[in-house]
Amino acid sequence: MMNKRKISIMGLVSAVFSLALLIGSLTFFKSVCGADMHCHQANTVITIMGAVMLALSLIAIFLKSKVGAVLSFLTTVCGVVTALIPGVIMPLCMMADMSCQATMKPWTILLSAAVALFSLINGIICIRKK
Repeated sequence: MMNKRKISIMGLVSAVFSLALLIGSLTFFKSVCGADMHCHQANTVITIMGAVMLALSLIAIFLKSKVGAVLSFLTTVCGVVTALIPGVIMPLCMMADMSCQATMKPWTILLSAAVALFSLINGIICIRKK
């Protein structure tokens, strides 16, 4: 009984951080650059990745088997890739005081790393479940 509760809690925490990334990329740490700028395109990709991670996390909550573990590990990979989007995979503005460098990049890295961590824990718990 306790093991099922841990799986649901880890998946739920991962979903909450994914939702925070999705909402934050649309509001709080949204890029204010124009549509033709690299930062706007990076923000769009981060929003899409947040939605994908949210969907994978929610599905993994209800699938407490090997499929749930695979989805959790896929969410972990998505979280790592999303953390690398601002500045590594996609360039941002050069000035450090621009919103993409000052808010979007650190919040994206922080929330994506949290999603990756809790999804990894959820996947490990799913595998260890007997």
